Amino acid sequence: MLALLFINMLTLASARASYSGPTVDQSPDVAFIDLYTQKEPCCGKGPNRPSDAFAPQEEVILYANVTNDGKPEQDKIVAFQINGPTNPIENETFVRTAMTDASGLANISFTIPWPNENAEIIIFGIWSAVAWVEIEKETVKDTLTFRVGWIVEIVSIWTINENLQPQTRFARGTCVGVEMVLRNIAMKTKMATFTLVVYDCESHPIANTTLEDVGLEPGETSIYVLCELEIPKWAFFGYAMVYANAYTAPPHLGGTSYCPEASAGFRITLGDVAVVSVTPSLTKVYAGGVVNVTVTVRNEGRETETFNVTAYADEDVAVIGDEVIIRIQTVTELAPSNQTTLTFTWNTTGVTPGNYTISAQASIVPAETDTNDNTYTDGWVVVRIVGDVDGDRDVDWVDLGLLGLAYGSRPGDDNWNPNADFDDDGEVTWIDLGLLGLNYGVSCS
Repeated sequence: MLALLFINMLTLASARASYSGPTVDQSPDVAFIDLYTQKEPCCGKGPNRPSDAFAPQEEVILYANVTNDGKPEQDKIVAFQINGPTNPIENETFVRTAMTDASGLANISFTIPWPNENAEIIIFGIWSAVAWVEIEKETVKDTLTFRVGWIVEIVSIWTINENLQPQTRFARGTCVGVEMVLRNIAMKTKMATFTLVVYDCESHPIANTTLEDVGLEPGETSIYVLCELEIPKWAFFGYAMVYANAYTAPPHLGGTSYCPEASAGFRITLGDVAVVSVTPSLTKVYAGGVVNVTVTVRNEGRETETFNVTAYADEDVAVIGDEVIIRIQTVTELAPSNQTTLTFTWNTTGVTPGNYTISAQASIVPAETDTNDNTYTDGWVVVRIVGDVDGDRDVDWVDLGLLGLAYGSRPGDDNWNPNADFDDDGEVTWIDLGLLGLNYGVSCS
């Protein structure tokens, strides 16, 4: 099966915290403290630099490098204060101290907490840390910030069709497309593996796929997955779900979850509308006259449908695209197993004389696979110039002669010619002769 994966980078400035490395002189001729984390290379080294992000329940190690005149300061008590993000429920704040070693380093560690309630409100966001120390009666400090959240998160997911447009109804034997918006809050590219599985309404897993080694730049990324999740013919009709998960590596290689599972719902169903009859009110009309075309459509599927019906008049069915659109009408909320009848009024003013085949077409509805009965062709209408008895698209002496032969006749007479009865009153009279005279010499060849 051909798998299609599209990645669209939508990096947001607010979601990216770039790191360009320390810019401070590492041997300053002053008392100095540098606070950073274990997240190399984006660890926050340098004055007031941010560190890379942390996940919930991940260990944070804070290092304080204390120097004076470029030399390490040993046995100095460093104070650390850590502040969680401001929120309306509970603000995390705590203070620790640690002694510097022979290399001038002091460190503490803690694990990002995860409360039983309102965890994301309390924990997610920007954390800050400050470390300070006294050297020769001078207090020096450094600050650092880092973001806490799901390092890679499936922000949103929904089902789409092959045109990348949202769709929530799919037929058996067709593919469910998926669009996911992903967020990487880290300062560098993260590799991720994504799994997708589809359940039908009876909780049967009916389709699945895995996307391995997807590189995500910092910020937000859209991924489109097509032609990978095919609904089998035996799947149950009804409400179905697609579940998506993000892992640090393929699960069979020991990958762990980046974030909670995301899901989207859709329906496995059968959409099927059909045009069952097309009937023109006339088979002959003179240019400028009106023909009513009656079209009956039926809903043969399982869903209530709203769709368009278009009536056409086609002079040459062998030529594609030359059809005359009589009119487009919308059928609204047609229930399953029901049908409705539409009337299309065709004003032939300005229509080129000729023989026109009449047809109607119902638009394809979601989850429709049987489209052969969406179009129905039945009946034809001859459009003529008034006075054109022989139908050769002009009014000449031949037509005058044919009218003369039929003059005075009525239906049932041996010389009756309905094509000479221009006013359709059931008799060829002087009125018809006058109408021919008005158009004598007119040609539409």
